[in-house]
Amino acid sequence: MRFNCDSLYLNLLPCLVLSGCMQSTHQPDWINGESPSYPNVQYVVASGSASNAEQAKDHALANLSKVFELHIRESSSTRQDVQVVKRNGAESVSKSQSLTQNINIQTSKIIDGARIAQQWQSPDLSHYALAVLDRRQAGNNIRGEIARLDEQADFELNSVETEQNPLQKVAVYQRLLASQEQRDVLQKNLKVIDLSGQGVESRWNRAELRAHLEASLSALNLKPEILHDAVGGLDKVLRGAMSKSGFPESTRTENGYGLSAGLMVQSPIVSQGWHWLRGTLTLRLSSAEGHVLGNKTWPLKVSAANPGELNQRMIASVEKKLNHELKATLLDFATIQ
Repeated sequence: MRFNCDSLYLNLLPCLVLSGCMQSTHQPDWINGESPSYPNVQYVVASGSASNAEQAKDHALANLSKVFELHIRESSSTRQDVQVVKRNGAESVSKSQSLTQNINIQTSKIIDGARIAQQWQSPDLSHYALAVLDRRQAGNNIRGEIARLDEQADFELNSVETEQNPLQKVAVYQRLLASQEQRDVLQKNLKVIDLSGQGVESRWNRAELRAHLEASLSALNLKPEILHDAVGGLDKVLRGAMSKSGFPESTRTENGYGLSAGLMVQSPIVSQGWHWLRGTLTLRLSSAEGHVLGNKTWPLKVSAANPGELNQRMIASVEKKLNHELKATLLDFATIQ
């Protein structure tokens, strides 16, 4: 009685494939087309090849990831994942890295459910592997995660309506936006798996959530304060960074916060004809009662041919750092509360 090699793979143990089918001179159908054993209506598939079996499997799984990543990037191409910053009348654009990171994280979770279904070694000793992902199983997992995020969003939105702490409101909207970014990637992955291309649309508008976050940030009622200033001009720089970040300056009230900055420097040094100055910039958020709610420091280093320019260059470095980092740092302070 003769046994077909593919039948052995499907009905017996995978190890038989490695010892028998992989050495077959008959090229499997999945090398250049769809496999009847893993039809497109039931599976997302991708193949990979290499000079050895392990690399072939890695390439197959990597190609399976690309099926999702390419679709998500194409469907996200119209999204405004950039920040436009105006400085001295000129505009500079910086692309957000959050989408890329989210795609990689969420896609990796989905690909965890994939497996190497078949392998083959050609007569020229090249190795091939087929990675498959069950559409129904992966779809159920994604829908479950979307449902969890939706439940969390409902809870957060209900809580923010009664929240009296301005900083906690910021934290809630920040968490909501982060969870909606996760949900957006999951939805795009689900559209790849779901042949209808529908997925589960979100009930929340991210533009509205972002507007609520900006409003909450501007309502923090921040009073600028200087801890120490080793070079001069820090007070002006801090106030300017607050204005550029959308934080109106105010006097401290019962629900206000103190936003403090400090700059300390070491003694200048000379190296290879250049003068160097190292410093440490501190940004601190405190409650009206004086409790420290967040503290962050950055090391800074500037150089100049003329030692008289060091202080000017140091305060310029501080201005650049605060203009770029102030809003993100305050969001971090809010999130850890």
